[in-house]
Amino acid sequence: MRVNHRSVSHPTAGSSHVLLLTFAGLFATQTLLPALPLFGQADSRVAEIEKERQERSAHLEADRRSKFEQKLVDIEQTKLLERLLGGVHGFQAKIGGLVSGSGFAIGPEYLREDLFSGNLTFRTSAEASYKLYQKYELQMTLPKLAANRMFADFYSSHRNYPRINFYGLGPRSAKGQRSDYRLEDTGADAIIGVRPVRVLKLGGSAGYLWVNVGPGTDPRLISTEKEFSPEQAPGIDRQTNFFRYSGFAQVDYRDDPRGPKSGGNYVAQYAWYQDRQLRLHDFRRFDVDLQQYLGFFNKRRVIALRARTVLTDTDGAQVLPFYMNPVLGGSEELRGFRPFRFADKNLLSLTGEYRWEAFSGLDMALWVDGGKVFSRHSQLNFSNLEASYGFGLRFNALDRTFIRLDVGFSREGFQIWFKFNDVFAQHPIGTRSAQPIP
Repeated sequence: MRVNHRSVSHPTAGSSHVLLLTFAGLFATQTLLPALPLFGQADSRVAEIEKERQERSAHLEADRRSKFEQKLVDIEQTKLLERLLGGVHGFQAKIGGLVSGSGFAIGPEYLREDLFSGNLTFRTSAEASYKLYQKYELQMTLPKLAANRMFADFYSSHRNYPRINFYGLGPRSAKGQRSDYRLEDTGADAIIGVRPVRVLKLGGSAGYLWVNVGPGTDPRLISTEKEFSPEQAPGIDRQTNFFRYSGFAQVDYRDDPRGPKSGGNYVAQYAWYQDRQLRLHDFRRFDVDLQQYLGFFNKRRVIALRARTVLTDTDGAQVLPFYMNPVLGGSEELRGFRPFRFADKNLLSLTGEYRWEAFSGLDMALWVDGGKVFSRHSQLNFSNLEASYGFGLRFNALDRTFIRLDVGFSREGFQIWFKFNDVFAQHPIGTRSAQPIP
């Protein structure tokens, strides 16, 4: 029997590989490709995620900003303070600048620094507070004489301060002996000096001071002449006028005198006061004021240091009037104590502040003050210092402190100061700066 065999063709090795690749391609098409986004879709998704992240970040930043902070930011962005302080054609509002305890003071000021191509500065102002403190000023300055090597200045003021506190003389005066008196004075002084190099000023000044002291007007306090005898408060019964003259030196290398963040300012002055009426109150006064600013982190943080001393001296039977004694306590020194808390013939004051920028237009500060008054020059040392400490806010405009808020603590309680000047405000050089009540 014959059997016929059909020929069966078997796939070759090459065709097997083709089949395997075909099945693999179909598998990848059905399973892997749907899970992989296209390249264009991937880019679009990344952009969408980044946009959502930025929106969430902006939303969170807005949530963190308080209403108070937002108001400050708005003031900074609209330059409101700069426009208020800038004035119009020289006319502007003068805010603050009176003695501690005077209350809020405001008045008109006319200031021109561009007269005769900047060779003459003219300023006049009048201020009054709601407690009836008054101050009137007139000043003319020639800042660029002799190719900017010399300068001259004339300054006159009249002040009427109805309530100046007096606790008695000496470092141990009693808090409960607080009294008050009225101080009225009128001064006129001329200054001339040279500037041999940019950072150095040397000069002298001369002037006349008319003084009147009377009963205080605070109904809560006893008047000083009723609390203290002429022996305890020399000059309380009779006032006099003074001819005064001085010599001074100043080294100033601050980066910006209006709002310094680095550098230093050192002033030394020696003044003579001559009693022109009673011939009882001639005295001499030596003032030293040292300020140093250490800026770091791009000057957004500043350590500000100040040391100041005042030493007075008399000859023979001459006596320093009580109202001309250096004083400590108030909005600039020993800020944890009441204004004029300590008074005596000599003074030492030390201050340190750490300031940091909270944001543009607002600095915060931690500070400590130390100081004392004393009767003899030999007591000029660091023993028996009174101390106060606290914190504060500094609102800035036109590169200077426009509003200052300080809260100070001491062994006698705490004080809150709301002022329109920097705590290290530079008092003018020359004889007019030697008045103890600024």
